[in-house]
Amino acid sequence: MPVDHEVFAVPKGYNAPQQVHLTQGDYDGKAVIISWVTPDEPGSSHVQYGTSKKNYKTSAEGTVANYTFYNYKSGYIHHCHVDGLEYNTKYYYKIGSGDSAREFWFETPPKVGPDTPYKFGIIGDLGQTFNSLSTLEHYLESGGQAVLYVGDLSYSDEHDAEDNGLRWDTWGRFAEKSAAYQPWMWNVGNHEVEFLPEVGEVIPFKNYLYRYTTPYKASNSSSPLWYAVRRASAHIIVLSSYSPFVKYTPQYIWLQEELARVDRKKTPWLFVIMHKPLYNSNVAHFMEGEAMRSVFESWFVKYKVDVIFAGHVHAYERSYRYSNIDYNVTSGRRYPVPDKSAPIYITIGDGGNLEGLASSYYDPQPEYSAFREASYGHATLEIKNRTHAIYHWYRNDDGNKVAADSLILHNQYCSIRDGSAGITSSFIRAEWPAVDIPLGHEAFAVPKGHNAPQQVHITQGDYDGRAVIISWVTPDEPGPNHVQYGTSENTFQSSAEATVTNYTFYKYKSGYIHHCLIEGLEYKTKYYYRIGSGDSSREFWFETPPKVEPDAPYKFGVIGDLGQTFNSLSTLEHYIQSGAQTVLFVGDLSYADRYKYNDVGLRWDTWGRFVERSTAYHPWIWSAGNHEVDYMPYMGEVVPFKNYLYRYTTPYLASNSSSPLWYAIRRASAHIIVLSSYSPFVKYTPQYTWLQEELKRVDREKTPWLIVLMHVPLYNSNGAHYMEGESMRSVFESWFIKYKVDVIFAGHVHAYERSYRFSNVDYNITSGNRYPTPDKSAPVYITVGDGGNQEGLAARFLEPQPEYSAFREASYGHSTLEIKNRTHAIYHWNRNDDGKKVPTDSFVLLNQYWGSNRRRRKLKHFLLRVVDEVANM
Repeated sequence: MPVDHEVFAVPKGYNAPQQVHLTQGDYDGKAVIISWVTPDEPGSSHVQYGTSKKNYKTSAEGTVANYTFYNYKSGYIHHCHVDGLEYNTKYYYKIGSGDSAREFWFETPPKVGPDTPYKFGIIGDLGQTFNSLSTLEHYLESGGQAVLYVGDLSYSDEHDAEDNGLRWDTWGRFAEKSAAYQPWMWNVGNHEVEFLPEVGEVIPFKNYLYRYTTPYKASNSSSPLWYAVRRASAHIIVLSSYSPFVKYTPQYIWLQEELARVDRKKTPWLFVIMHKPLYNSNVAHFMEGEAMRSVFESWFVKYKVDVIFAGHVHAYERSYRYSNIDYNVTSGRRYPVPDKSAPIYITIGDGGNLEGLASSYYDPQPEYSAFREASYGHATLEIKNRTHAIYHWYRNDDGNKVAADSLILHNQYCSIRDGSAGITSSFIRAEWPAVDIPLGHEAFAVPKGHNAPQQVHITQGDYDGRAVIISWVTPDEPGPNHVQYGTSENTFQSSAEATVTNYTFYKYKSGYIHHCLIEGLEYKTKYYYRIGSGDSSREFWFETPPKVEPDAPYKFGVIGDLGQTFNSLSTLEHYIQSGAQTVLFVGDLSYADRYKYNDVGLRWDTWGRFVERSTAYHPWIWSAGNHEVDYMPYMGEVVPFKNYLYRYTTPYLASNSSSPLWYAIRRASAHIIVLSSYSPFVKYTPQYTWLQEELKRVDREKTPWLIVLMHVPLYNSNGAHYMEGESMRSVFESWFIKYKVDVIFAGHVHAYERSYRFSNVDYNITSGNRYPTPDKSAPVYITVGDGGNQEGLAARFLEPQPEYSAFREASYGHSTLEIKNRTHAIYHWNRNDDGKKVPTDSFVLLNQYWGSNRRRRKLKHFLLRVVDEVANM
C-alpha cells in the first residue's frame, strides 16, 4: 500500500507514541511487554495502567533505545515489562504525555489450567499490501484473543535499503490496530534476517530485534528467537528456522529441555511455531524444512505435539497425521506414513505480502496432504477443553471472509477416545437431600402486585423459528390478555392477543392460563415483551434463532427430570451460566404427582415460578414424561396429562401432528423431533403414522442435524427402568438408523449415561445377532434424567458394563450441545458437584449425514473439507 495510505497514518501530536504492540511477558500469562516508538525524542518511557478506564493506579518503567540501519535512523523504541497482573482481567493503559498521550487496553488470559478455553488467531507472512489489510481486518472480526505469528512481518527487505527502516515503521503502525490490544507471539522468518553486506548491514535480525521483544528468559532460553510460553491450556514453543538447531547447539539443547518440561496435565495442548514448514507439497520452498525435520521430528512424535504451524510458503496447506521418522539413508520406509502420534502440520504463509501467491503445487497430491489452496487468509484455533479444539482457515475471497477449511482437533495427550470409553464413573458425592424446596423459599416467590403475571414461559411457536408462544398465569382474575412487544427495551410497537382458560384438578382451581402466539418475527433478533398491566405488569426478552440453514451455529441445553429440589436449583443455575440459547427438555417437569389432592396443583404452580428465571427468556422445547400423566382415579382425575396440557403448549399443528405430545420443529441447523413415550406408538397409531411422514420431510441439506427427544431411554444399563424403552426401540430403531439420526436424548433414569453408536436391528425372535452391535449409522443415545427431582439418584448400574455404554455416572447435572456447523458439534455433560458445575463427559459429534462416509460436499461456492479424525462415538 502507498506510504500515505490512511492505515499508515502517524498519530496526531508531537512525539505521539506509535507502532504500539504487546506480547506475553512471562511464562504463564501474568505479565505483558508493551512496546512503542516515539519519533522525535525519547520522551517518557513509563506505562500507566489499571482495571478502570482513565483510572490508572499503577505504573511501570520501560527501557528505550534507537539504532541505525544503513542511512536510516530509527525512532526511540520503548519496551516496558508490566508484571504481577491478575488472570482473566481487562487492563487499560496509557503511554506518552500531555495531548500526545494515547490509551489502549488488553485482557490477560485465564489461569493456566487443563480445561481453560481460549481462542488463538494464526497469521503468517503478512506484509503490508491490500491483501494484508483484508487478512488483518478479517482476523479482528474472528474473536481471537492472541495471535500466533509464524514469521515474515514487514517485508521491508523487499524495498531499497534507503526505504528499509521506513517500511518497518509503516508496518508497525499498520499492525497496531490489533497488536496494541492483543498479544502477538512473535516468530522470525527469512524476511527478518536482512543480511545486506552490500550496504554494510551484516547483523542478522537487527531491525526485528530492536523492535520486537519476547519473554525468552522466562523459559530459560538464551535467545529471543526461540522461547516458550504457557497461555490458558496451551504450551506454545517458538523455534527459529534461521538459527542453528542441530545437535549441541543452544536451540537444540533448549528444546530438548523444554519438551521434557511440558506438563500436559496443566497444559494439555502443545503447539510449535516455526517459519519453514516441515511438510510442504508446494513447488515454492519445497523440502526447505527437511533439515529441521530430520533433527526434531522424532521429538515431536515422542512428545505428541498437537499442531505445528509454519509459514514461508505463500499458500495454505494442512496435513494428516504423518511422520517420516522410519526413514534413514540406508534403510527404513522411503516415504511418510500415517502416524497417530504425529502432529498435524499447517502451513499458513498466506497473510498477504507483496511477493504474491505460490500457486504451483506438486501433483499428484501427496498422501500426507489433507487440504491445500493458494489463497490469502488467516486461521483460528479455539480450544474448548483438554480434549478437543476447533480449527478454521478463512480465505480472503475478494475482500470477504470465507471459512474454507475446518478441523476438529483431538488432543494428542487427553483424547476422549482414551479417556471416556466404557467408563462407569466412580464419583460419589454427598448429595443434598432429595426433598422439595419449602414453599416459602425465595425460588418460588410470587411476583409483587395484584394479579401480576407469573409462571412465564416461552416455546417455539411455528416450524422454523419465526414465532413464539408466550404463556403465563394470572392468579386472581383473567386480566389483560395481550402481549406488547418490540425490538427496543421499553418501546413496544406491536401487540398480540392471547387465549385464556382455567381448570380444576380435584378441588384445586388453577389460575388463569394465557397462551399468546406471536408470529412474523425476524430471525436472529432480540425482542422485549410486556405482559400484565399497571404496576403489576412485567417485562422480559427473548432472542429468535438464526434463519434455518445448514451452517447456522446454535447452542442447546439439555435437561430432564428436573423437579423442584435444591439439586434442581443447582442444575437450573448451572444451565443459565452455560450460554445456551434453548432448552431441549426430555420430560418430568414438576413431580407434582408425588403429592396428593390440592397439593398437586399447588406444586405445578411453584414449579412454574421456579423455572421462570430461564423459561421467560429462553424457549424450552417440551416433552412429557411419566410424571406428567397425573392419572389419579382415587381423586376422580382420569384424564392423562391434564395439568401439563393446560399449562404447556407446543407448536404441534405446524408439523402436521394431531397431538401436542409429539411434534417437530426446525431451529437454526437442527431438525428436532419430540416423541411421547406414554402415547400409542405402534403401527397404525397416529404417532407412528406422523413420525413416518415427518422423517421423510427432514431435509438434511437445510437442517443437517437430526435430534430426537423422548422420555424413556431405548438403551439403558441402569437397574432403574431397565429395558422399559424396549417396546419403542423395537418399533422405531430401524427408522432412526435409516434416516441417520444424530443423537437421541432421553430422561426417566435418574442418572447419566452415554452410548457408542450401536444398534440391535439385526435381532429377531428366530435369528440374527443376540446383542446390540456397533453400527456407524446408529444414533448416540444419551440419558440425562438427572435434573434433580425428589426421587433421588438411580445409583445401581448393571455389571459388567455393556459394550454399547460409553460413560455412565449417578449424579445430577445438565448437558449442552453446541452445533458449530453442518459437520460437527460439541457435547458436554456437566455434573453438579456439591453445588459446583463440573464438566465431566465430553465428545465431538460428527454429523451423520455430512460427517460420515467422508462426504466432501460442495458448498455454495467452495469445497469445505473436514478431516474425519474424530472417533465416531
